[in-house]
Amino acid sequence: MFALQGRYAAWLFVAPAILLVAVFIYLPMVLNVGVSFYDWSVLRNEFTWKGVENYLSTLDNIDFRSAFANTAIYLAVLVPAQIALPLLLAFLMLRVRNRLLVRAYRAAYFIPTIVSFSIAGVVWLWMFNPIVGFLNTFFEAIGLQSHRWLNDPDMALWCVAAVAFWKGFGLNLILYAAALVGIPREVVEAADLDGAGPWTRALRIEIPMISPTLFFTGVTTVLIVMDEIVGVVDVLTEGGPYNSSSNLVYYLYDRAFRQFNFGEAAAVATLIIAIVAVATWLQFRAFERYVHYQ
Repeated sequence: MFALQGRYAAWLFVAPAILLVAVFIYLPMVLNVGVSFYDWSVLRNEFTWKGVENYLSTLDNIDFRSAFANTAIYLAVLVPAQIALPLLLAFLMLRVRNRLLVRAYRAAYFIPTIVSFSIAGVVWLWMFNPIVGFLNTFFEAIGLQSHRWLNDPDMALWCVAAVAFWKGFGLNLILYAAALVGIPREVVEAADLDGAGPWTRALRIEIPMISPTLFFTGVTTVLIVMDEIVGVVDVLTEGGPYNSSSNLVYYLYDRAFRQFNFGEAAAVATLIIAIVAVATWLQFRAFERYVHYQ
């Protein structure tokens, strides 16, 4: 009887969270799939059945295909960078013995993460300015050629990716640092007594022991890159020039809130959900076996 009551009590405790997730996440997803089969006139609040036409027109749209290709490039560049480089910096930062310096490094690395996109955008727009910007001024001072940066279709995407990396890598760095600090000291000391060098200790002991954090950041970084890149794109380039820096989520935003084509935007959202779900499933299938929980 007590066990039965405990089971009901557990459901009562988790019921508010389940209700919130169902109402604010899963219900909108289901409604979005429904809207994707209609032409929704917001002003008249009328729905006209279109079937799969929204999906076909989306897949046939050259702007969508360009946004899809750009998204693949963003993920291929930013996900490994935001996983590997913060991990390396976390190892290096923990080698610093001065506590004041460690705190200063953590603050310096994490501040870009909490800075709003509007403030960061203004700063980087000035740095990328082709006439009076800091980067071109610096390049000219050391005898290098200046660039058009955000106005160059071949460089705009890489400029956006660089700003997105600067804006987002601090979170993973703090997570890695916290995980490394949490490794039992006696394990590290035992490895030192056995003659393990820094690289051997990192590869054979420390990284396997923080594998849950690595797996968590691997899954969430994909979502963060998909989501946060929109703010950078909107502030710096608005998807241009010639859609060279757009991505799927920004394309969704443009279709919904600039062109007011909510049916097609809902189709794009459904495709994004499917892509993220497949990517997450592949990550679980490929890497969960290597995660070791203490």
